[in-house]
Amino acid sequence: MMASALVFSAAAQAPSAVTLTVTPEKKVIPSDGNRDAIVEIAVQAREANVKRTAPINLAVVLDRSGSMAGPKLEKARQAAAVALDQLGPDDYFSLVVYDDAAEVLIAAQKATDKDTLKARIQGISDGGSTALYAGVETGAAQIRKYLDKEKVNRVILLSDGMANVGPSSPSALARLGKELRDEGMGVSTVGLGEDYNEDLMTALAEASHANYYYVQNVEKLPGIFSEELGTVKSVVARNARITITLPDGVKPKGILGEDAVKFEGQSVTIPLSDLYGSQTRRFLVVCEAPKGEAELPLARVLLTYEDVASGRALSDTQVASVTRSPDAKVVEASIQVKVATEVAVTQNRLTKAAAVKLADEGRAKDAADLLISQANANAALPSTVQNSVIQSEDSVLRTKAKELLSSGWLSRSSRKEIQYQNYQDKNQKR
Repeated sequence: MMASALVFSAAAQAPSAVTLTVTPEKKVIPSDGNRDAIVEIAVQAREANVKRTAPINLAVVLDRSGSMAGPKLEKARQAAAVALDQLGPDDYFSLVVYDDAAEVLIAAQKATDKDTLKARIQGISDGGSTALYAGVETGAAQIRKYLDKEKVNRVILLSDGMANVGPSSPSALARLGKELRDEGMGVSTVGLGEDYNEDLMTALAEASHANYYYVQNVEKLPGIFSEELGTVKSVVARNARITITLPDGVKPKGILGEDAVKFEGQSVTIPLSDLYGSQTRRFLVVCEAPKGEAELPLARVLLTYEDVASGRALSDTQVASVTRSPDAKVVEASIQVKVATEVAVTQNRLTKAAAVKLADEGRAKDAADLLISQANANAALPSTVQNSVIQSEDSVLRTKAKELLSSGWLSRSSRKEIQYQNYQDKNQKR
């Protein structure tokens, strides 16, 4: 008789800020040999109570290079003012502008005399080149004046062009992002238009555990800043992390789509930093299960975090187990649709990233073939997994493949769309 997968929790606690669940892709796996298995780990934050939030230490870093002249700079001014309006009297605000060099326009201070600060924001004028790296460093220096682990320390970076003064590679900005994350800061990046470097902006945001936005329409810029501040104000858990441990006999093969996350022996710890209201983070653990007939534990997951509302350090532990069967139909019938969909979406993301790399190398046909092959793999998924999410993914894969075959390259907007969608998929923002 087929038994259900076992998923159980540690002793019940009072309603917590974060819920941890672990779910195998299939409740039953084949018993006749070593087989790969996947476990989804989902960390979901509760809806935020906006009346109780961590203080904010914000630095807005605005590109005022020549390409920002006109409507772009006007909307950037509005966006900075919108960010300021969302801060309370116990929050801190600073403003840095950059062109050939970075300049502190408003030194870090409490967000109280807003009329005076807005007048200074309105005085921003356009300049020359794009010293993006210096802008981020200068913004971080303002954050450090009031840096506190009890605050949400955030830089919001806006750029519409290529960084052309100072370090300008994605790897250099990723290193900077990690250094700032280690200090307790995040850098959310906003790319405006079609001329900025999306690889750089994504690398900086991801390395610092912050957010990335692709803004095609300049009119939407103030709304994006408002959205980011709404996110920053909704922190419900701090210093969150998960530790994944596989039992002896179950071989870890990695976290799907997370090449930087490496197991050491049978376990790995993943820092999640801050968790925001209603946010969900998912990880797909790939392992090799040994043959056998008995019920098999696949993964034990420990979640630890600090509850912002209570200030308490909390934890939860869950374990996922599967049963085994020699009957292929029993195995197939045990598939968990939500987890299988997440696996397919992640495979699609990795394929799109590989296709972009091939296209950048001038190998448009190889990139198109790769996308079509992945679309065909989606079509071969069990009927239970053929849902609207997979259909939408297929449409994107085939549309981009058609563009590559017809034009021989990806347009700037198409490349940015792929990168932004991949970012959203990876960080569960879709």
